Amino acid sequence: MSDSGISVDAKYFVRSFIRFLAKQIDQPNFNEDSRESIEVAIQCLENVYELNDGEAATGGEGSVKKEDDPRNHVDLYELYCNTYVEVSAERKQEAEGLKNEGNRLMKEEKYQEALNTYTKAINLDGTNPVFYCNRAAAYSRLGDYVRAADDCRMALRHDPNYSKAWGRLGLAYSKMNEHKQAVTAYQNAIRLEPDNQDYKNNLSVSQQSLEERSRNPGAAAGGGGANPLANIDFASVINNPDMVQMATRMMSDPAMHNILGQLGGMNNMDALLETGRRLAMQMSSENPELFNNVARQMEQAGINLPRNNPPNPDGNQQPPPPPPSSS
Repeated sequence: MSDSGISVDAKYFVRSFIRFLAKQIDQPNFNEDSRESIEVAIQCLENVYELNDGEAATGGEGSVKKEDDPRNHVDLYELYCNTYVEVSAERKQEAEGLKNEGNRLMKEEKYQEALNTYTKAINLDGTNPVFYCNRAAAYSRLGDYVRAADDCRMALRHDPNYSKAWGRLGLAYSKMNEHKQAVTAYQNAIRLEPDNQDYKNNLSVSQQSLEERSRNPGAAAGGGGANPLANIDFASVINNPDMVQMATRMMSDPAMHNILGQLGGMNNMDALLETGRRLAMQMSSENPELFNNVARQMEQAGINLPRNNPPNPDGNQQPPPPPPSSS
C-alpha cells in the first residue's frame, strides 16, 4: 500500500492501537507464544501502514516531533471503556481536574496545551459532554473548525440539550461558511437559551450571509463567498512584464512617493480610501489595458475599482462605485 493511499488520521489510529498491543505484551495472562504473536501483529501493522520502526509503539522520532498533536494522546482502550463502560468516581474526579487545568490554559491563551489537556480528560471520561465542548473551543482558537464541529457534535450526542455546544457548533459552521447549518445550530441554541443575545446576533449574521449568497449565487459557487479574491490570478498579474515596468516607473515617481508617504499618518478611513483611489487612477493612466484586465478580474470577484469614468451630463465626474459590504 502506497503512502499516498494512507490518511494521516488512519496512521494515528493504528499507532494508538499498537500502543495498546505493546502494553498487552507485558500482561501476565499471556504465554510466550501469545506474546510473540502480538509482536508479529505489531510488525505487520507497522509495515502495512508504513510507520517508522518502533514509532507507533515506543514514541520514536516521528511521534516525538508531533508530541503536541492531540491524536498522540488518544488511548483507544480507555476511550472505549469510558464511552461504553461506567466510569468510576475517581476517574471522573481526575478528569474534572484536567478539565479545570485546560480552562486555566485557555485563559492564558495556551490553546494547544489546553487542547491536549482536554484530550486527556476525555481519555479518562469520554461520557462528559463538557470536555468535548471545551476542546471544541480550543480547536476553534487554533483555527481547526472541522474538528471543533466534530467535538460539538460528540458533545450533543451525550447531551442534545447542551446549548453551549449548539452555539459553538454554529460558530464552527459559520467560520467554514456553512451558514445554513450555522443557522440551524444557532436556532437550537436560542431554543434552549432564548435570552442569549450572542446567539441571536450570530444567527442574524449567518442569516444575512445566506441572503447575500442567494442574491449572488456566483459568489457561492466560487467558494461560498468566503474570499472574493480567490478567483483572481495574482500570479499572472505579478509576473506580467508590463506590471513590473509600471510598478518600477511609479515607485521612481516623486509624486507617488508623496502619495505613499501620506499613508503613514492616516487614521481616517475616508482619507485612506481616497489615497487608494488615487493610486488606482494613476495605475489606470500608466497602462489602461493592463489596469482594465486587473479591474475586470476583481469586478468578477465582486470588488469594484475606480476607473477613469466619463463625466455625468451635468459635467461632474462620476463617483467611484462603493466598496462591497462585508459578510
